[in-house]
Amino acid sequence: RPKVQYVVTTKTAPKYAYGHSAPGTNDKVHATVIGKNGVSTNRMRLEPSSIFYDPFTAGATDTFTVEDYFDVGAIACVQFDINGKDSWVIDRAEVQGPSDKLNVYSTERVLLSADSSEAPSFAKLCRAGAAGYDVRVKTSDDNDSGSNKIFVRMEIEGGKGTTTTSLINNKVDKGELTDYRYEDLANVGKVQCVTLTAYPNGDDAWKPSYVEVVALYNGNVVNMNNVGHEFMSSDPSEGVSLLKLCK
Repeated sequence: RPKVQYVVTTKTAPKYAYGHSAPGTNDKVHATVIGKNGVSTNRMRLEPSSIFYDPFTAGATDTFTVEDYFDVGAIACVQFDINGKDSWVIDRAEVQGPSDKLNVYSTERVLLSADSSEAPSFAKLCRAGAAGYDVRVKTSDDNDSGSNKIFVRMEIEGGKGTTTTSLINNKVDKGELTDYRYEDLANVGKVQCVTLTAYPNGDDAWKPSYVEVVALYNGNVVNMNNVGHEFMSSDPSEGVSLLKLCK
């Protein structure tokens, strides 16, 4: 029978993110796509190509086209595994299959390692929901508001609960507007607040001005200002590591 194609896009965590100094890998990486109906593909090697000839380096986004005999239909999860002598920290991934697309995010550090004493050699990332959000983050125009090393996770809170993104910042200039789109997250209802958390090693202080969230499922736009003009940092002498902004 003919094979079907899957397009797998991975983003490796930036250097020092999640407290890991070397998140990239030279190991062989495989992906297994898992359907909601329980059907899975075989392990598919994510091989270097003429465009992505050195994949899985720190901070890199890489895309791979792979083939398998199974169309799993609606996609629930993707499992990555590595084989070699190295480790890998993944930040987010997207899988486009013949019938469905999946976006997944590592809301905590997801470390794969060939050394079982360090971490498992595989990680399974699953769909959090069916909701999408457009997020705009504005860095303050004040002097020294930008950062060369800040790692921030965002939790979106609403009347129905919370949902969490992967990292939203690394290097950012003062006054910069940064846009993100997140899909396949939980539906929180009417957005009320966001909570920003600075991860270890993100110790160059950053000052956000506001966060704007558009809930794609109802079109609501919510703007949340940093009314206390707080700086964020994993270094407590430079700023707070947890910042909650509400409308």
